[in-house]
Amino acid sequence: MVEFFADNFSNCVFLAVILMALIPTVESKIAIPFGLSYAIWGEATLSPVVAFVCAYIGSMLPCLPIIYIVRKLKNRTSGFVCDKFFALAQNKYHKKLEAFSSKTKTFYKLSSLALFVAVPLPLTGVYSGSLIAGLSNFKIWQAFVAIAVGEFISCLAVTLLCLLFEDSAFVIFVASLIILALFLAFDLLFALIKRKKVKKVGEMSVKP
Repeated sequence: MVEFFADNFSNCVFLAVILMALIPTVESKIAIPFGLSYAIWGEATLSPVVAFVCAYIGSMLPCLPIIYIVRKLKNRTSGFVCDKFFALAQNKYHKKLEAFSSKTKTFYKLSSLALFVAVPLPLTGVYSGSLIAGLSNFKIWQAFVAIAVGEFISCLAVTLLCLLFEDSAFVIFVASLIILALFLAFDLLFALIKRKKVKKVGEMSVKP
């Protein structure tokens, strides 16, 4: 993937960063050190401000479409595929959804959503935040503002981290990819174990 971007976007690194930020789970937390990596881009490496802006724009582009699509699917469609999707989504984010449905003020709910997006870790970010917002009862503009604020904080934190450790953007980029891969692998493993346990319990309950 890195070679593809390096070979095809060496003259428009800003576009490579925007496209990288569009990738689910990757988003700005990897796109920013990617754009700041001298080892990848050489003299074409972006400035911190340009990398920040491009990653922010790229990561925010899917926000409203995801919220709208999830709302439409939740309210107007049904069927095996749709039911399975929402069952998985609600099961994965049930703690967040329970917190948002409790009798707390809207400001605190939106602050919680913003903080969830702001943490630059795997499976947090605009995609997850937009999915949660689509499943919740937030007004769309409120959810968008909360996610935009959270993503701004996340982009700022990652950019400052790259600047704090001078000439280490490539190391941060590679480390982020490794952490992401390990996190996704463990998440998949735990999901399979949980599914197996649920299936085993169901089989035991069916036996006479």
